[in-house]
Amino acid sequence: MRPTPVTPQQLDAIREVVNIGAGHAATNLSALTGLTVMISVPRIQFVPGDETSQTVPGTGPLVVIGVPIEGISEVGGERASLILTVETALRMVALMLRRDPSAHVAVGALERSALSEMGNIVCAAYVGVLGSFLGKGVMIGTPVLQEIAREELDHDDQEGLVIETDFTFVDTTFEGVFVLSHSDVSFNTLLRALGFKDL
Repeated sequence: MRPTPVTPQQLDAIREVVNIGAGHAATNLSALTGLTVMISVPRIQFVPGDETSQTVPGTGPLVVIGVPIEGISEVGGERASLILTVETALRMVALMLRRDPSAHVAVGALERSALSEMGNIVCAAYVGVLGSFLGKGVMIGTPVLQEIAREELDHDDQEGLVIETDFTFVDTTFEGVFVLSHSDVSFNTLLRALGFKDL
């Protein structure tokens, strides 16, 4: 892996922002599903775009739920993405919809709708906290869900902060990652908002 442009101190500060977002996302998912949902953030790192797939737990094809972010910088180009293996995504949807996970082996229309809503909630929670720290009215656009081969992820412009995330629905834990892709301008703006002035 190439050297990270982010210092350990900066990652610690960003982790505090992410933890707040995870708490908001868990609360909103619990309200949506009627289940006890917890989201933990075990690790956060800066990952080049051609190495993102190495951070996604599990094997096999992936579900990527991405949303554009508006309002962070005039440059634009920011995006938040929730990435899960297809197997994990199907098991999570089965719990959310209270049905047998073994009965569904593909991501159909209902599964896409549920996953898009979940990704929308998770991304909105993180982005909302980000906007609070920046003092800006940050918004997200319409979620876009893709099923892609794992190797395709490394060619999908997913460079940025990769947050390894554990979702616990009732007593079952699922692993995934949340990626915050950003421009240099918006990332430096975030670091300054967190107290890092000498950039």
